[in-house]
Amino acid sequence: MYKFFAVNALDEVSLVHKQIEMWRWYSNIWYRNIFGLLALCLIFGFIQYTSLGDKSIREILVEMVPAISLIYSLIYINNVFIIKRFLLTKKYDSFLLWFLVYLVFGVFCLSQYAIYAGEFKSLILEVTNTLFFTILGTGTYFIHQWAFQNITLRERKLANTEAELDFLKMQLNPHFLLNAMNNLYGEALTNPDDTPNRILQLSHLFRYQIEASKKEEVRLELEIDFVNEYLDYYRFTSDSLVVYIEYYGDLEAYQVPPLLFFSLVENAVKFSLQTEQPSISIRWKEEGGKIYFEIINSCLPLEKQKKGTGLGLNNLKRRLEVSGIHAKFEVEDLKNKYKAKLTLWGLNTNV
Repeated sequence: MYKFFAVNALDEVSLVHKQIEMWRWYSNIWYRNIFGLLALCLIFGFIQYTSLGDKSIREILVEMVPAISLIYSLIYINNVFIIKRFLLTKKYDSFLLWFLVYLVFGVFCLSQYAIYAGEFKSLILEVTNTLFFTILGTGTYFIHQWAFQNITLRERKLANTEAELDFLKMQLNPHFLLNAMNNLYGEALTNPDDTPNRILQLSHLFRYQIEASKKEEVRLELEIDFVNEYLDYYRFTSDSLVVYIEYYGDLEAYQVPPLLFFSLVENAVKFSLQTEQPSISIRWKEEGGKIYFEIINSCLPLEKQKKGTGLGLNNLKRRLEVSGIHAKFEVEDLKNKYKAKLTLWGLNTNV
């Protein structure tokens, strides 16, 4: 079952990767607008060149580029500062007011340019031209919004699929299972009464990872419970591990991408257990609509540490990029301590 899932998921990841790479440049506003300007210049330049054979390419460009730049600027102002800010946010009264202001401004600019170029015929024609270019630009903008949203959804799907594969690999990793079984075996010999609870605890960890990795968002309190249970499991396997946890604010009101904090906690456990006095300190804080997660763990000096692959932190950064939420990730190497801080805002709240 796992092999079947992995093969299909890898094929899907490969396909989505190719599609995303083709459209990666599209998310850059500068590339997108430069490409749009060049496309318009080529189209109108070709039309002018074929219809006005007595003019050179240089003369056509001198006449055409300022006009296209003016029209493109007007369309950009309408799309970004009026459509995006007011219409898409359903502020209809403000939208109508500013749209009328824009139309007056657009007619004035096109009329002045037509007078300057000696091509002014009538005010009605300039109003018609303004409306035509506005409708054309708005339609293009809505197509852009549709395409951009699909790209974002595909990137999220890719990140979630990759995360799910990583978690499944970890769950079926023979070393992890071997260590878990050895710990349970030792517990069964020394303290058999607690063994069923340890097996149940391990089962809860696996079950949450499988179920949560299939969702786009989970309640923050569930993530906190998972982190606590994960740390409890390792406190059971290592009596010397000391964990401090603090909570502040209304943490139950928010939703976050699943297993978002797992790689930070996993790294903290791994590196702290390399020290003689392993310790982990975690602080969860909600304030002003922001979630602050801070984790500090003991660690060996950099030259003595067992190096990791870095896949967990790379996956975290990748998921933050495509999650659609605002995030700030900071790390700091202290003396025999490692500190990671993740700040989240713009999160969805529980209904």
